[in-house]
Amino acid sequence: MVKCQRCGQENDSDADFCEYCGSNLNPLKNGGSRQPSHEGMKQSTKILIAVCILLVAALGIAAGTLLQLNKVATVPGSTVSSVNQSTSQANTVKTSDNVGPKTFSNGVIYFQYPSNWDVLPNTSNIMAIVGLPHYPSFSVYDESKYGYDSLSEYVSSSESQMTSNGFSIQSERNIVVDGLPAHETTYQGKSGNGKLIIQRMVLVEKSPGSQYYALVGADTANQYDQDSLSFNQIINSFKFL
Repeated sequence: MVKCQRCGQENDSDADFCEYCGSNLNPLKNGGSRQPSHEGMKQSTKILIAVCILLVAALGIAAGTLLQLNKVATVPGSTVSSVNQSTSQANTVKTSDNVGPKTFSNGVIYFQYPSNWDVLPNTSNIMAIVGLPHYPSFSVYDESKYGYDSLSEYVSSSESQMTSNGFSIQSERNIVVDGLPAHETTYQGKSGNGKLIIQRMVLVEKSPGSQYYALVGADTANQYDQDSLSFNQIINSFKFL
């Protein structure tokens, strides 16, 4: 038996290293070198720990790089943000350009008219008048006080009056306004200052033998075709409240 000088444990006589602590039991035979099993395990553990540390460090560097790249991509003023901002501004400008029609309502009638028109000075005989200072204009009259018995009588009386004032009939047709029977007549003639104008007159029967209204659009002859769409807008949106 050979006693270990380091730990004091007994080993077989032919053992070169202590089976308990790994010390060299025969330095002369083994050239003073040591190959202890426990120290070999310790060395492997150290290598494994070092590899783990390197892996953790590499992952940390990679995560930091990705985070930095993400910050750069979302910095205000970057390419993506600039494109979104420009798109938003373009949408804002487009919305401000799309101004909707104005509405007129006095508790009795309602209609829509172009946004560049205004409500014009009124008289006691006119319920509403909108347009531009000279032409075009659109007026609404309550003519129930004249005591018409039917829409046909109202149309006949109106056409006689217009033709006696020098206007000629260009076209006429029966239409519907707010679900009510109506008759549309287009006239051409001269205004008081000698300007050639066109009048589009729509006579509406709200209550047979009782309530009659006139919707009258007036414009210069050379501008009528251009403004006829505005007259359509008013007539198509016209309602009794």
